[in-house]
Amino acid sequence: MNNAYEIPNLRFSLPAGGSIPRRRFVSVNALGEGILATAGGSAIGVSMNQAAAGKVLEVADGIVIVETSAAINAGDSISVATNGLAVKATTGTVVGIALTGAGAGGTIAVKII
Repeated sequence: MNNAYEIPNLRFSLPAGGSIPRRRFVSVNALGEGILATAGGSAIGVSMNQAAAGKVLEVADGIVIVETSAAINAGDSISVATNGLAVKATTGTVVGIALTGAGAGGTIAVKII
């Protein structure tokens, strides 16, 4: 059973710099827009809503729910995968620690670091 939970710490909004699905790692571009974080890159938080380009994107850090690109176990270090999904860190920047586990296409609770 996946006992995922969410305790957002800081919540803020940015204009979306493209189409952003909910529960994806987000970074910010030079225009101050929220965009999907790039694979192996850093993240400022996780999208709390789905937003079209130019619309309000809500972002949170703390303990947040993120969609997975592959199986992840609780305790794994987490990096950003393609399309802002979570993946077990093997290379790239570690953005968090998994507090729960799930298979590919599932959701996990991640403590953003």
